[in-house]
Amino acid sequence: MTPGVSFVIPVHNGAPWLDRVLDAVRAQTYPGAVEVIVVDDRSTDDSMAIVRRRADAQTIVLLDGPGRGATAAMNLGIAAAAHPFIAQIDQDVVIGPHWLSTLIAAIDDDRVAAAQGHYIAAPEAGPWSRVMGLDLAQRYKQLGPWTNHVCTGNSVYRKSSLLEIGLFDETLGYGYDNDVSYRLVHAGYRLAFRAQATSTHYWREGLMNYARQQYGFGYGRLDLIAKHRRRLGGDNVSRLAMMLHGPVMAAAIAAFAIAAALAIAGRDARTPAVTGLALVAGLAIERAIAGARAARAFNDRAGLWFAPAHLVRDVAWAAAIGIWLLRRLGGQAPQPTDSMPTGPRRGDLSSRGGA
Repeated sequence: MTPGVSFVIPVHNGAPWLDRVLDAVRAQTYPGAVEVIVVDDRSTDDSMAIVRRRADAQTIVLLDGPGRGATAAMNLGIAAAAHPFIAQIDQDVVIGPHWLSTLIAAIDDDRVAAAQGHYIAAPEAGPWSRVMGLDLAQRYKQLGPWTNHVCTGNSVYRKSSLLEIGLFDETLGYGYDNDVSYRLVHAGYRLAFRAQATSTHYWREGLMNYARQQYGFGYGRLDLIAKHRRRLGGDNVSRLAMMLHGPVMAAAIAAFAIAAALAIAGRDARTPAVTGLALVAGLAIERAIAGARAARAFNDRAGLWFAPAHLVRDVAWAAAIGIWLLRRLGGQAPQPTDSMPTGPRRGDLSSRGGA
Protein backbone atom coordinates (compact mmCIF):
# COMPACT_ATOMS: atom_id res chain seq x y z
CA MET A 1 0.00 0.00 0.00
CA THR A 2 1.33 3.44 -0.92
CA PRO A 3 1.90 5.44 2.29
CA GLY A 4 0.38 8.85 2.83
CA VAL A 5 2.55 11.95 3.16
CA SER A 6 2.04 15.18 5.09
CA PHE A 7 3.76 18.28 3.72
CA VAL A 8 4.74 20.65 6.53
CA ILE A 9 5.55 24.17 5.38
CA PRO A 10 6.50 26.81 7.98
CA VAL A 11 5.76 30.30 6.69
CA HIS A 12 6.85 33.76 7.76
CA ASN A 13 6.35 36.45 5.11
CA GLY A 14 6.65 34.03 2.22
CA ALA A 15 4.24 35.73 -0.18
CA PRO A 16 6.75 36.10 -3.06
CA TRP A 17 7.08 32.32 -3.43
CA LEU A 18 3.99 30.62 -1.98
CA ASP A 19 1.99 30.27 -5.18
CA ARG A 20 4.90 28.53 -6.91
CA VAL A 21 5.63 26.38 -3.85
CA LEU A 22 2.03 25.17 -3.54
CA ASP A 23 1.69 24.67 -7.31
CA ALA A 24 4.71 22.36 -7.19
CA VAL A 25 3.25 20.34 -4.32
CA ARG A 26 0.00 19.93 -6.21
CA ALA A 27 1.89 18.81 -9.35
CA GLN A 28 3.65 15.86 -7.67
CA THR A 29 3.41 12.53 -9.48
CA TYR A 30 3.24 10.63 -6.19
CA PRO A 31 0.20 8.26 -6.22
CA GLY A 32 -0.44 8.16 -2.45
CA ALA A 33 -2.54 10.40 -0.24
CA VAL A 34 -1.05 13.84 0.39
CA GLU A 35 -2.03 16.58 2.83
CA VAL A 36 -0.55 20.06 3.08
CA ILE A 37 -0.04 21.69 6.47
CA VAL A 38 0.96 25.35 6.43
CA VAL A 39 2.08 26.78 9.77
CA ASP A 40 1.96 30.56 9.80
CA ASP A 41 4.61 32.01 12.10
CA ARG A 42 2.92 35.40 12.44
CA SER A 43 3.37 36.68 8.91
CA THR A 44 2.79 40.38 8.28
CA ASP A 45 2.54 40.20 4.48
CA ASP A 46 -0.04 38.58 2.18
CA SER A 47 1.08 35.02 2.89
CA MET A 48 -2.08 33.88 4.63
CA ALA A 49 -4.36 35.55 2.09
CA ILE A 50 -2.59 33.50 -0.59
CA VAL A 51 -2.96 30.27 1.39
CA ARG A 52 -6.66 30.89 2.11
CA ARG A 53 -7.35 31.70 -1.52
CA ARG A 54 -5.69 28.48 -2.63
CA ALA A 55 -7.47 26.38 -0.02
CA ASP A 56 -10.59 26.41 -2.21
CA ALA A 57 -8.83 24.31 -4.87
CA GLN A 58 -6.23 22.49 -2.76
CA THR A 59 -6.81 20.86 0.63
CA ILE A 60 -4.66 22.82 3.06
CA VAL A 61 -4.56 22.69 6.84
CA LEU A 62 -3.64 26.14 8.15
CA LEU A 63 -2.24 26.39 11.67
CA ASP A 64 -1.27 29.45 13.68
CA GLY A 65 2.33 29.10 14.82
CA PRO A 66 3.54 30.18 18.26
CA GLY A 67 5.82 32.91 16.88
CA ARG A 68 8.97 31.25 18.17
CA GLY A 69 10.64 30.53 14.83
CA ALA A 70 10.94 27.71 12.33
CA THR A 71 11.54 24.79 14.69
CA ALA A 72 8.49 25.47 16.83
CA ALA A 73 6.38 25.92 13.70
CA MET A 74 7.63 22.64 12.23
CA ASN A 75 7.05 20.73 15.45
CA LEU A 76 3.48 22.01 15.57
CA GLY A 77 2.90 20.86 11.98
CA ILE A 78 4.49 17.45 12.55
CA ALA A 79 2.34 16.85 15.64
CA ALA A 80 -0.77 17.60 13.57
CA ALA A 81 0.26 15.43 10.60
CA ALA A 82 -2.09 12.57 9.72
CA HIS A 83 0.37 10.51 7.65
CA PRO A 84 3.48 8.45 8.53
CA PHE A 85 5.87 10.51 6.38
CA ILE A 86 6.67 14.22 6.70
CA ALA A 87 7.74 16.11 3.59
CA GLN A 88 9.29 19.24 5.05
CA ILE A 89 9.80 22.01 2.51
CA ASP A 90 10.29 25.71 3.03
CA GLN A 91 8.33 28.68 1.78
CA ASP A 92 10.94 29.45 -0.90
CA VAL A 93 11.60 25.91 -2.19
CA VAL A 94 9.86 24.75 -5.40
CA ILE A 95 10.14 20.96 -5.75
CA GLY A 96 10.34 19.08 -9.04
CA PRO A 97 7.40 16.86 -10.09
CA HIS A 98 9.11 13.57 -9.12
CA TRP A 99 10.67 14.89 -5.91
CA LEU A 100 8.30 13.15 -3.52
CA SER A 101 8.21 9.80 -5.34
CA THR A 102 12.01 9.69 -5.47
CA LEU A 103 12.50 10.44 -1.77
CA ILE A 104 9.75 8.11 -0.54
CA ALA A 105 11.37 5.30 -2.54
CA ALA A 106 14.62 6.01 -0.64
CA ILE A 107 12.89 5.45 2.73
CA ASP A 108 11.54 1.97 1.98
CA ASP A 109 13.52 0.46 4.88
CA ASP A 110 12.46 1.02 8.50
CA ARG A 111 16.03 1.92 9.43
CA VAL A 112 16.10 4.85 7.00
CA ALA A 113 14.74 7.89 8.82
CA ALA A 114 15.03 10.60 6.18
CA ALA A 115 15.97 11.40 2.60
CA GLN A 116 17.09 14.71 1.10
CA GLY A 117 16.87 16.05 -2.43
CA HIS A 118 19.23 18.30 -4.39
CA TYR A 119 18.93 22.10 -4.16
CA ILE A 120 19.51 24.11 -7.32
CA ALA A 121 19.43 27.88 -7.81
CA ALA A 122 16.61 29.51 -9.75
CA PRO A 123 17.42 30.09 -13.44
CA GLU A 124 16.93 33.83 -13.01
CA ALA A 125 19.01 33.98 -9.81
CA GLY A 126 21.59 36.67 -9.24
CA PRO A 127 25.28 36.02 -8.49
CA TRP A 128 24.90 35.50 -4.74
CA SER A 129 22.24 32.82 -5.14
CA ARG A 130 24.13 31.21 -8.00
CA VAL A 131 27.22 30.94 -5.80
CA MET A 132 25.12 29.32 -3.06
CA GLY A 133 23.68 26.80 -5.52
CA LEU A 134 26.97 25.99 -7.21
CA ASP A 135 28.80 25.62 -3.90
CA LEU A 136 26.17 23.13 -2.74
CA ALA A 137 26.31 21.27 -6.07
CA GLN A 138 30.06 20.88 -5.65
CA ARG A 139 29.67 19.57 -2.10
CA TYR A 140 26.78 17.27 -3.03
CA LYS A 141 28.95 15.77 -5.78
CA GLN A 142 31.10 14.26 -3.01
CA LEU A 143 28.12 12.44 -1.51
CA GLY A 144 27.03 8.93 -2.32
CA PRO A 145 23.49 7.71 -1.69
CA TRP A 146 23.96 7.98 2.10
CA THR A 147 24.93 10.89 4.32
CA ASN A 148 24.99 11.97 7.98
CA HIS A 149 23.19 15.28 7.42
CA VAL A 150 19.96 16.00 5.58
CA CYS A 151 18.81 19.58 5.21
CA THR A 152 15.32 20.61 6.24
CA GLY A 153 13.35 22.47 3.63
CA ASN A 154 14.14 19.79 1.06
CA SER A 155 13.65 16.45 2.84
CA VAL A 156 11.20 13.69 3.73
CA TYR A 157 11.26 12.27 7.26
CA ARG A 158 9.75 9.19 8.85
CA LYS A 159 7.40 10.69 11.45
CA SER A 160 7.91 7.88 13.96
CA SER A 161 11.68 8.47 13.89
CA LEU A 162 11.25 12.19 14.60
CA LEU A 163 8.92 11.42 17.48
CA GLU A 164 11.40 8.87 18.86
CA ILE A 165 14.19 11.47 19.15
CA GLY A 166 11.92 14.24 20.44
CA LEU A 167 11.34 16.26 17.25
CA PHE A 168 13.36 19.40 16.46
CA ASP A 169 15.26 21.26 19.17
CA GLU A 170 13.40 24.55 19.61
CA THR A 171 16.37 26.16 21.39
CA LEU A 172 18.41 26.17 18.16
CA GLY A 173 18.30 28.60 15.27
CA TYR A 174 20.39 27.77 12.19
CA GLY A 175 21.82 24.28 12.64
CA TYR A 176 18.65 22.58 13.86
CA ASP A 177 18.61 20.39 10.74
CA ASN A 178 22.17 19.24 11.49
CA ASP A 179 21.14 18.56 15.09
CA VAL A 180 18.16 16.38 14.17
CA SER A 181 20.30 14.51 11.62
CA TYR A 182 23.00 13.79 14.19
CA ARG A 183 20.43 12.56 16.70
CA LEU A 184 18.80 10.29 14.12
CA VAL A 185 22.18 8.80 13.21
CA HIS A 186 23.02 8.35 16.89
CA ALA A 187 19.71 6.50 17.31
CA GLY A 188 20.84 4.01 14.65
CA TYR A 189 19.02 5.35 11.59
CA ARG A 190 20.40 5.93 8.10
CA LEU A 191 19.93 9.11 6.08
CA ALA A 192 19.65 9.10 2.29
CA PHE A 193 20.62 11.62 -0.35
CA ARG A 194 19.06 11.48 -3.81
CA ALA A 195 20.44 13.91 -6.37
CA GLN A 196 17.57 13.11 -8.77
CA ALA A 197 15.04 14.73 -6.41
CA THR A 198 15.68 18.33 -7.43
CA SER A 199 14.16 21.47 -5.98
CA THR A 200 14.65 25.12 -6.89
CA HIS A 201 15.70 27.25 -3.96
CA TYR A 202 15.09 31.00 -4.00
CA TRP A 203 17.97 32.13 -1.82
CA ARG A 204 18.23 35.71 -0.67
CA GLU A 205 19.68 38.11 -3.18
CA GLY A 206 22.08 40.99 -2.59
CA LEU A 207 25.26 41.50 -0.61
CA MET A 208 23.69 42.46 2.72
CA ASN A 209 21.12 39.67 2.68
CA TYR A 210 23.84 37.17 1.81
CA ALA A 211 26.14 38.44 4.59
CA ARG A 212 23.29 38.44 7.11
CA GLN A 213 22.34 34.86 6.29
CA GLN A 214 25.95 33.71 6.41
CA TYR A 215 26.32 35.32 9.82
CA GLY A 216 23.34 33.24 10.93
CA PHE A 217 24.90 30.07 9.52
CA GLY A 218 28.16 30.75 11.35
CA TYR A 219 26.50 31.62 14.63
CA GLY A 220 24.16 28.64 14.49
CA ARG A 221 27.09 26.33 13.78
CA LEU A 222 28.69 27.40 17.07
CA ASP A 223 25.53 26.60 19.03
CA LEU A 224 25.45 23.26 17.23
CA ILE A 225 29.08 22.44 18.10
CA ALA A 226 28.43 23.40 21.72
CA LYS A 227 25.77 20.67 21.77
CA HIS A 228 27.62 18.13 19.58
CA ARG A 229 31.31 18.47 20.48
CA ARG A 230 32.29 15.51 18.31
CA ARG A 231 31.03 17.38 15.24
CA LEU A 232 33.69 20.08 15.47
CA GLY A 233 35.05 18.87 12.13
CA GLY A 234 31.68 19.15 10.38
CA ASP A 235 29.80 16.43 8.51
CA ASN A 236 29.48 14.90 5.04
CA VAL A 237 28.00 18.10 3.59
CA SER A 238 30.06 20.69 5.48
CA ARG A 239 33.53 19.24 5.88
CA LEU A 240 36.52 20.30 8.01
CA ALA A 241 38.14 22.40 5.27
CA MET A 242 34.98 24.49 5.07
CA MET A 243 34.63 24.71 8.86
CA LEU A 244 38.15 26.12 9.19
CA HIS A 245 37.38 29.20 7.10
CA GLY A 246 35.66 31.09 9.93
CA PRO A 247 38.43 30.61 12.52
CA VAL A 248 41.15 31.39 9.97
CA MET A 249 39.42 34.64 8.96
CA ALA A 250 38.96 35.50 12.65
CA ALA A 251 42.71 34.98 13.14
CA ALA A 252 43.43 37.23 10.14
CA ILE A 253 41.20 40.00 11.51
CA ALA A 254 42.91 39.69 14.90
CA ALA A 255 46.30 39.99 13.19
CA PHE A 256 45.16 43.14 11.37
CA ALA A 257 43.87 44.61 14.66
CA ILE A 258 47.23 43.94 16.31
CA ALA A 259 49.04 45.52 13.35
CA ALA A 260 46.84 48.61 13.58
CA ALA A 261 47.46 48.93 17.32
CA LEU A 262 51.21 48.61 16.82
CA ALA A 263 51.19 51.17 14.01
CA ILE A 264 49.27 53.65 16.18
CA ALA A 265 51.85 53.11 18.93
CA GLY A 266 54.64 53.80 16.45
CA ARG A 267 55.97 50.24 16.53
CA ASP A 268 56.80 47.76 13.76
CA ALA A 269 53.51 46.28 12.52
CA ARG A 270 54.85 44.35 9.55
CA THR A 271 54.78 40.84 11.04
CA PRO A 272 51.08 40.78 12.09
CA ALA A 273 50.07 42.66 8.93
CA VAL A 274 51.85 40.16 6.69
CA THR A 275 50.40 37.28 8.74
CA GLY A 276 46.87 38.62 8.25
CA LEU A 277 47.41 39.13 4.52
CA ALA A 278 48.84 35.62 4.16
CA LEU A 279 45.83 34.08 5.92
CA VAL A 280 43.34 35.98 3.75
CA ALA A 281 45.33 35.15 0.61
CA GLY A 282 45.31 31.47 1.55
CA LEU A 283 41.52 31.51 1.97
CA ALA A 284 41.07 33.35 -1.34
CA ILE A 285 43.36 31.00 -3.25
CA GLU A 286 41.64 27.89 -1.87
CA ARG A 287 38.24 29.28 -2.87
CA ALA A 288 39.47 30.43 -6.29
CA ILE A 289 40.71 26.91 -7.03
CA ALA A 290 37.44 25.39 -5.78
CA GLY A 291 35.47 27.90 -7.87
CA ALA A 292 37.47 27.15 -11.01
CA ARG A 293 36.84 23.44 -10.53
CA ALA A 294 33.13 24.03 -9.98
CA ALA A 295 32.88 26.29 -13.04
CA ARG A 296 34.52 23.62 -15.18
CA ALA A 297 32.59 20.67 -13.71
CA PHE A 298 29.17 22.33 -13.96
CA ASN A 299 29.80 24.73 -16.85
CA ASP A 300 28.73 27.65 -14.66
CA ARG A 301 30.70 30.89 -14.50
CA ALA A 302 29.34 31.53 -10.99
CA GLY A 303 32.39 29.58 -9.82
CA LEU A 304 34.45 32.68 -10.64
CA TRP A 305 32.57 34.43 -7.81
CA PHE A 306 33.61 31.88 -5.19
CA ALA A 307 36.64 33.77 -3.87
CA PRO A 308 35.00 37.20 -3.31
CA ALA A 309 31.66 35.76 -2.17
CA HIS A 310 33.23 33.32 0.25
CA LEU A 311 35.55 35.96 1.68
CA VAL A 312 32.38 37.90 2.55
CA ARG A 313 31.03 34.67 4.06
CA ASP A 314 34.22 34.17 6.05
CA VAL A 315 34.09 37.71 7.47
CA ALA A 316 30.46 37.09 8.51
CA TRP A 317 31.49 33.83 10.16
CA ALA A 318 34.37 35.56 11.96
CA ALA A 319 31.93 38.20 13.27
CA ALA A 320 29.64 35.41 14.47
CA ILE A 321 32.54 33.79 16.35
CA GLY A 322 33.37 37.05 18.11
CA ILE A 323 29.81 37.87 19.12
CA TRP A 324 29.10 34.26 20.16
CA LEU A 325 32.16 34.25 22.43
CA LEU A 326 31.28 37.61 23.97
CA ARG A 327 27.75 36.43 24.75
CA ARG A 328 28.91 33.14 26.27
CA LEU A 329 31.64 34.78 28.33
CA GLY A 330 29.01 37.24 29.52
CA GLY A 331 26.79 34.39 30.67
CA GLN A 332 24.00 35.04 28.15
CA ALA A 333 21.83 32.00 27.52
CA PRO A 334 21.58 30.94 23.87
CA GLN A 335 18.41 31.83 21.98
CA PRO A 336 17.29 30.59 18.54
CA THR A 337 16.82 34.20 17.46
CA ASP A 338 20.56 34.82 17.93
CA SER A 339 21.17 33.15 14.57
CA MET A 340 17.71 33.09 12.98
CA PRO A 341 15.78 36.28 13.74
CA THR A 342 11.98 36.12 13.48
CA GLY A 343 11.53 39.81 12.74
CA PRO A 344 9.68 41.28 9.77
CA ARG A 345 12.40 40.76 7.15
CA ARG A 346 11.18 38.82 4.15
CA GLY A 347 12.32 35.21 4.05
CA ASP A 348 13.27 34.72 7.71
CA LEU A 349 12.14 31.11 7.55
CA SER A 350 14.11 30.40 4.40
CA SER A 351 15.96 27.13 4.38
CA ARG A 352 19.46 26.66 5.58
CA GLY A 353 21.00 25.13 2.52
CA GLY A 354 24.43 26.78 2.59
CA ALA A 355 26.23 25.62 5.68
